[in-house]
Amino acid sequence: MDLAEKIQEIKNDHSKVHHVSPCELVNYFGYQRRSWRNAQQIYDFLNANELELGADFYNEWFYSSIELRHKKVATTKVPEDPIKRVQFMQAANNKPIYVDKNASLIHAITLMQQNDYSQLPVVSSNERNLCGYISWATIGAARQKKKDSELVKDYMDENVCSISKNMSLLDAINITAKNEFVVVIDDDKTMQGIITTADIASEFLSITQSEAFILLGQIERQIRIILRNGEILLEDIKKVCQEEEREVKSIDDLTFGEYLRLIENDKNWQKLGLNTDRKDFIAALNAVRKIRNDVMHFDPDGVDGRAVVILRNIANYLTAII
Repeated sequence: MDLAEKIQEIKNDHSKVHHVSPCELVNYFGYQRRSWRNAQQIYDFLNANELELGADFYNEWFYSSIELRHKKVATTKVPEDPIKRVQFMQAANNKPIYVDKNASLIHAITLMQQNDYSQLPVVSSNERNLCGYISWATIGAARQKKKDSELVKDYMDENVCSISKNMSLLDAINITAKNEFVVVIDDDKTMQGIITTADIASEFLSITQSEAFILLGQIERQIRIILRNGEILLEDIKKVCQEEEREVKSIDDLTFGEYLRLIENDKNWQKLGLNTDRKDFIAALNAVRKIRNDVMHFDPDGVDGRAVVILRNIANYLTAII
């Protein structure tokens, strides 16, 4: 295999490593010996093709074997799916207490009292199908109608809202706010947990504030995926780091401002291969950066609805172009 074939194979598979000699390198460029001029030409060629040698070929034995490899590409620990899902919440992972529709009313009341619950899911006799829910409100409504039954099924409301554990957390928050509580369903259709408005309030400052935090996290993960897909070199992400003493090992180590500086570079932008207008893309990220600064520095005025709409639109935009 000649040098051109080795180079092409490394370009096709970045994990591939070949060995070359200084002699092979200089001969490839039509020279018979090393000089500082042709050495610089070889170094420029390697850089242009994002290749590196395992040793300085200029100072090695002329026929020694040196590793030829692709330069290290920056990595990120962000998973393929940057969106926070319902299963992120603790409440969504606490197996709920439920009651059979044919159980006694006093049994349901006792369970709610003992666990300080406002409602309980109601299941079918085989304990697999969610039938509805019973709550202090449904019991009160039935009592007003002078029901004298002692069975749960006569006090339940069938209009229970259930959601998948894989639903977007933002969608789940909005649905929960409208319904007061939702039942979280696992992939096998069994109940995995219950999310109430109190659960949301305990985990997040407010609906608006929580949506801003979640969207900012999602957008940052999306940017990391875009950079990873562009195979930006590790040496290039180190160049945008403003603090020389800070060790940068991956894309995850960069700040939001450093993402912007990285993307503003012509060579890096071409690598991203995004089918979108560069100027508009950078303007969108700058808008995110300004909102992020307000959120992270706890602006006393808080995050308004307009900022959340901007973040929501940009998050959807990034989802579409990744």
